[in-house]
This record gives sequence, structure tokens and C-alpha cells, in this order.
Amino acid sequence: MTLIDNIRKRILFRKKSITQSLEYAESIIDTVREPLISLDQDLRVVTVSRSFYEFFKVKPEDTVGQLIYDLGNKQWDIPKLRELLETILPQKTTFDNYEVEHDFAAIGRRVMLLNARQIKRKKGKERIILLAIEDITARKEMEQELKRLAYHDHLTGLPNRMLLIDRLSLALKQADRHRMKVALMMLDLDKFKEVNDSLGHHIGDKLLQAVAEKLTGILRKGDTVARFGGDEFILVLPEQKDAQNAIQVARKIIDAFRDAVVLEGHSLIVTSSIGIALYPDHGADIDIILKNADSAMYQAKQEGRNQYHVYNQESR
Repeated sequence: MTLIDNIRKRILFRKKSITQSLEYAESIIDTVREPLISLDQDLRVVTVSRSFYEFFKVKPEDTVGQLIYDLGNKQWDIPKLRELLETILPQKTTFDNYEVEHDFAAIGRRVMLLNARQIKRKKGKERIILLAIEDITARKEMEQELKRLAYHDHLTGLPNRMLLIDRLSLALKQADRHRMKVALMMLDLDKFKEVNDSLGHHIGDKLLQAVAEKLTGILRKGDTVARFGGDEFILVLPEQKDAQNAIQVARKIIDAFRDAVVLEGHSLIVTSSIGIALYPDHGADIDIILKNADSAMYQAKQEGRNQYHVYNQESR
């Protein structure tokens, strides 16, 4: 065998070895369930896992060799992805759990965790970047739903007691900071028990939903209406100068329910008794303000229902 033949044989062997290594590496990548993509230092696609093609609905011929930002008609030109690849990763060899949210034309809005690695290769060869993509959209939606359930009333969708206390606490702190007042209104539906007893809880629930919708429509964007329990609702009006705005809101509520509410063929006249207490005039903390608004509300009931009452010492 001549020297040239020997060199040719070695070259063929090496090519075969490299091809086998690449095929082996790609076969390993293809077994990974999460979408996986490798990039060169120019951020061009070197190889991609089968799961990447399947998940993002792209074709191999439109992927390998392309700048990552150009993929899918530039759908991958994502500012946070640029930040990871061009600003964060050059300073680190690894970076985990980098959250990116993006709207893709083919698959819609997705929330992803990106895990990036700079992989060393043989001396003289540039590193490659390995980007693993974990889709956490379903998990984030579940977290949001659990959070919503924890802080909102299941029937009306309004804030529940827990969220009410949080918002009220924040409103009181802001009132102290800006030397303003907070109006707290407690609303109780008159004779709601009679609706439940005569028409059933199904109609009673629908009535509560209708009331919640009307109250929400009356308030400003920065106000809060919460279901406090049963047929009681709490309204929080921050940044008030005095009780006048709360009184106007109470009048609007009474006017809004002058017309009958029709539910499944039942025509119902809904009235309410409303108590108003002002922070800090009528109490220095949440418990006292709630207690005094409740006292004012019962005073309104004693005075004949379908009206409001502002707390004073005689309300006790």
C-alpha cells in the first residue's frame, strides 16, 4: 500500500468516524423530550432535536444553518432571547430557568424556561451553545388559576376576604402617606333570605351574581368591591377627601336597583342597606373600620332599609 493510499484510508476512516459520532450525537439529542437546539457562536442553528420540530411546527430545511432570530419568519426575534444569548450567556458558561413569554403564529402564546450551556469542543474549535426549552405554559396557567381561586369568590368572581384585607391594608397605608381618607362601605341585601327560601338557592346565587356585576359597573377603576360573605359586600374607595363621594356612590347603588332584576322569569326588586365608615375618622385600623361600617349598615336597616347611613357615635 502506497503512502497516498494509506493517507486516503485514514481520511476515509476519520470521515466515517466523524459521521458516526455526529449521527450518535443527533440520535441522543432526538431522545430528549424537551425541544433542544444547538447554535454556533454566530447564533446559527447547528442541529435541532426532533421534539423541537414537532413542538414548534417547523421544517428541517427552514432551520439548520439559519440565524436563530430568523426562524419561522423572524418569530424567534424575541428581545428576552437576545438578552440571554448576547448579554447574559457571554459572561457565563451556563444559565438556567430563564423565563420567556412569546406569541408564536403557529402555536400561540407560550411561556418557556430556557436553559443554556456553552459546550467546549476540541482545541481550535469554537464552543457551541446548547439551548434546552421547557414549555411551562400549562403550569403557569394552573398557578394563575390557583391564585385566582385563593383570592376570589368562586360564585361572583369578586375579591374574597383575603384579597379585600390586602387591598384595604394597602389603601390605608397610601392614605397615611398622602394624608387622604379611605371610605369603607358595607352593603347587605334586604330580605335576601326570603329569596332563597321562596325561589331556592339557585336563584339566590344568580341574584348575587347580578348584584356583583352592577356594583362593579358603578365603581371607579381604582375602587374595590368584594364579597364579604353571604349577601354582604364590601366596597373600598381609596383617596377620599371626605364622605361625600361614598354618599354619591351609595345613592347610585340604590338608584341602580330601582328597576326589577329578572332571573329565569322571576321579577325581583332588590334593595340594600349600606353603612359607610371613613378612615381614619371612624377608626385607626382595619378591624375598627369594618366594625363601624357594619354598625352603620345595621343602623340603615333599623331606619327602614333601602338606604345608607354614615357612621357616627350614635350608630353603636
